Amino acid sequence: MLDVTITPHREFLAADTPGQKLFVMLKLRPNAVVSASRPSTTFTFVIDTSGSMYDDSEVGRPKIDIVVEALDRLVTDTKADPRDRIALVQFDDSASVVLPLTTATDTATLQNAISKLRSFSGGTRMALGMEESLKLLKDSVLSSRRTLIFTDGETFDETDCRELAVEFAKAGIPITALGVGDYNEDLLVYLSDNTGGRVFNVVERASNAGTTDIPISELPQTIFQEVQQAQAEVINNLKLSVRTVKGVKLQRLSRVYPDRADIPLTQDPYLIGSALANDDTIFILDFDIDSRAQSRVRIAQLGLTYDVPGQQRRGELPPQNLVVQLVAGQGGIAQTNPEVMGYVQQCNIGQLVDNAAAVADSNPDEAAKLLETAKRVTVKIGNEAMLKTLNVGIEEVRKTRKLSSGTRKTVKMGAKGKTVKMSDSPNDGLSEEQIRNMTGT
Repeated sequence: MLDVTITPHREFLAADTPGQKLFVMLKLRPNAVVSASRPSTTFTFVIDTSGSMYDDSEVGRPKIDIVVEALDRLVTDTKADPRDRIALVQFDDSASVVLPLTTATDTATLQNAISKLRSFSGGTRMALGMEESLKLLKDSVLSSRRTLIFTDGETFDETDCRELAVEFAKAGIPITALGVGDYNEDLLVYLSDNTGGRVFNVVERASNAGTTDIPISELPQTIFQEVQQAQAEVINNLKLSVRTVKGVKLQRLSRVYPDRADIPLTQDPYLIGSALANDDTIFILDFDIDSRAQSRVRIAQLGLTYDVPGQQRRGELPPQNLVVQLVAGQGGIAQTNPEVMGYVQQCNIGQLVDNAAAVADSNPDEAAKLLETAKRVTVKIGNEAMLKTLNVGIEEVRKTRKLSSGTRKTVKMGAKGKTVKMSDSPNDGLSEEQIRNMTGT
């Protein structure tokens, strides 16, 4: 049901050499039959109804009105399937289920519930809304489930939100997080990365045209695309098991296509999200390998379990051996796989951006240098939206000697945006050693 390709960045490593890296590409693609089996979807929309949502946005309307309009357009314009269900949760100082799971074809009931969102106001306690969403979704197994959170501010219960993200991940429920205004971007990234979801920076006005920012006027289209994404996730609840031998450590696990996410290594098996119909979903595993004698050796085993909601089935990939050849000298190890290294480069862009944001206030020259390095990699890869996002950050840090809150969100969230599909053709990208030096990996 799932075609799996496992490709190391090189076939040979040097024997008797400590501290070597092995980058392994895990490529997943549902087969044609599974890709044609459109799953039912179960969505909860968790909406911030705090007092700040009633402030006028720069487009001249309260944010809550724009959210209500976006949801209303979704339920009236989408070609709903009777199997699809939608629930609506609000949160401020407290949280409540405005609408329990309801068939997506019951337009009148959905619209009536959406209009009630204007009846609430208060502070911001996002975890309360997340709790209600988890209760609604956790029993809806073998469906393409997703929670979409929209917020415009900092929450008082960040620790609780982070703990709940683990529970969402265990249940196989991705979180799509949309933040506008003075929200905590690190928290929203954490929620999306830990659950295999996505994250968006929503801006009140599209001042940075061509970047990965989402203008609030395009919120209806963005929500609609998220529903389409869920409908295309014909494989979900993917869990990756990795067993390494002594002296080998999995250092990092990242989704690198169709967008980027850093998968936490705190859960075993690792919760890596979903796979889209008729396309690849690609991950990079970053291994540290200690010194070994000349030999052909198994360094790890990889296995997968997953759900196929459109067929009401579960599947697995039995343990696959990851074997490398260690050879004497350096002559036989120079050749690297350009497709794998292309994804490694894209993965490291995010690390460069995070490092730049962390040092921008204390060392703007270093931040500019890191962003310029990320820009050079991005130019080679050809990711135009990412390039424009980086240019915004570079220009500001050069002119003002800092990154404002808004620009920091644009750059950091932009590094989580869509990535470029690589080919296996040779290219003139940065070498592995250059990437290692730039990122500290």
